[in-house]
Amino acid sequence: MNLAKQIEQYLPQHLLELVQNISGQTAKQGQKVYLVGGVVRDLLLRDPSLRSGPRFDIDLVVEGDAVKLAQQVAQTSQAKLLTHHRFGTAKLRYENFTLDLATARRETYAKPGALPAVTPGTLKDDLIRRDFSINAMAISLSANDYGELIDPHQGKNDLEHRLIRILHPGSFSD
Repeated sequence: MNLAKQIEQYLPQHLLELVQNISGQTAKQGQKVYLVGGVVRDLLLRDPSLRSGPRFDIDLVVEGDAVKLAQQVAQTSQAKLLTHHRFGTAKLRYENFTLDLATARRETYAKPGALPAVTPGTLKDDLIRRDFSINAMAISLSANDYGELIDPHQGKNDLEHRLIRILHPGSFSD
């Protein structure tokens, strides 16, 4: 399923241009970037009220170095940058939206509720570590498959059936 048209209708123009710019930067570095989590769910629900409010927040997963990418983006924009090297994540805060970038990763937990030990991984690794199937979907932003839905855990089907399903036994304790 391709959601390119929905992305263009859903994202405000300035945010769409930023995401496309980031996609171009990752391609030059031999990396891939994906929309993930709530923005994918909201796109599939097609509810325009979900994008209203004082701030618009989206999440991107990078199969590469998300912190380095965020630093590059921050240098050429008006964003305030907050990085968490331990987790491979960065937050770009703009006047009316926030962009979270995360390195695709695997997580392990020493005990329930502890902070995770993080190692770089693939998009597949990143999606399975999430809590619910409806939050474990991604949309490719790469030129060769832009807009393609990646849904290995049938989150779209769960949305259609109004089902919230955990992905693994540790979903709540992690």
